[in-house]
Amino acid sequence: MAAELTVLAGDVGGSRTRLALAAPGIGVTAMQSFSNDSFDSLQDVLQAYCAQPGLPPLHGACLALAGPVRGGAFQLSNRNWRGEASGIAAALGLSGAGKVTLINDLAALGHALPVLIPGQLSSLRPGRQGGGQALVAGIGTGFNVSASLNGAALEAELGHAGLPQLLCRRLQVLLEHAPDEFASIESLFSGAGLVRFHQALTGTAASSAEGIEAAFLADPKAPEARTVREWAHLLGLLARELTAAYMPGQGLFFAGSVARGILNTPARENFLQSYTAPGGRLGEVCAEVPLWLITDDAAGVSGAAQVALAAAGALEGAPEIM
Repeated sequence: MAAELTVLAGDVGGSRTRLALAAPGIGVTAMQSFSNDSFDSLQDVLQAYCAQPGLPPLHGACLALAGPVRGGAFQLSNRNWRGEASGIAAALGLSGAGKVTLINDLAALGHALPVLIPGQLSSLRPGRQGGGQALVAGIGTGFNVSASLNGAALEAELGHAGLPQLLCRRLQVLLEHAPDEFASIESLFSGAGLVRFHQALTGTAASSAEGIEAAFLADPKAPEARTVREWAHLLGLLARELTAAYMPGQGLFFAGSVARGILNTPARENFLQSYTAPGGRLGEVCAEVPLWLITDDAAGVSGAAQVALAAAGALEGAPEIM
């Protein structure tokens, strides 16, 4: 396959958009990151990227988007951006032969798992791999998951699903009232969810998830310390529920700014204790599942590149999207 075949790969989140080029035998290059607040639409971001001098002709594109993708159309979950593959192709100036593929951002991470290198991963806990299933859980501006099976990625919008009853009961004990403000998984497990949880637990306001994490690291006796440790314990309970639902014998991978921020603090132990608590068959399964943290915030671009190159005929065996 000719090395001059170049595709565009992108990861469009609620806050930032990362765009790069990819070519067979070369990999991902020329990555740029854009603040979405500086643009009115995704097409504007694409045009800004394509305006750089010396950009080679594009033979296709894959964009991973933080929101549902249906029938070649997308709607970001945490930003009022929407569009279709045809509009993306026009913004990129692609000819009829150039294919634009739109996928969910967590599905992109599912596609990226086989090509991630050690520098993009950190082990939370070793385990014993089994079967062909893996799961990525992304916690950042929002929440979502993607399951993968032997290279095929499953798209989902789990953040909008109801919070499991086990977690609701734990919240009711912690908050001493019905946790009505945490109706969905994303309402608790996201940046805004961590801020909301801190307010409900301590009665004090916080400006951001990053501020809560920083206060915890600065003073382990601060109110934020209780917030972070209890939230990490709740994340362990959620991870057990996800393990029961998806049986990720190949590993459970966490991604996203909030997941990295919490699981890179001493509260990791609260998460691990909660996740690995003994009890029945599920406890036995959780004791063996390898746990990973995707440390590269741009890892989704690698997955999008795999999909774009396969669609352009540059890779054997196109990644499946279920």
